[in-house]
Amino acid sequence: YPENITPETEEVEPKPMVIGTNNVFEVGCYSQAMKVGDNNVIESKAFVGRNVILTSGCIIGACCNVNTYEVIPENTVIYGADCLRRVQTERPQPQTLQLDFLMKILPNYHHLKKTTKATSTPVKS
Repeated sequence: YPENITPETEEVEPKPMVIGTNNVFEVGCYSQAMKVGDNNVIESKAFVGRNVILTSGCIIGACCNVNTYEVIPENTVIYGADCLRRVQTERPQPQTLQLDFLMKILPNYHHLKKTTKATSTPVKS
């Protein structure tokens, strides 16, 4: 069966996606991972498949494709055109400075439009 069509006789329970704290999902990344730990960075145009479990402190580099049945060990960096892997000796610093900066700057550029109430004409009988 295609992924989004299931027979009516089967009752499929939706599975929750669990995402930890201080993760950064950059513009254009695509993550289907059902479990994501803490302090991970998924860079632009990176793809993380449904069967991947990201632990904590991982960095998935730009344009990297991780679509295997595996648990990515802590502090793993996946990088380059060939999606090479290495393990960092130290835990990566959380992206709190970047997130604080964005929380201060983004409201300056996000302009809300005021809604206008439409006047309705009364129905004459």
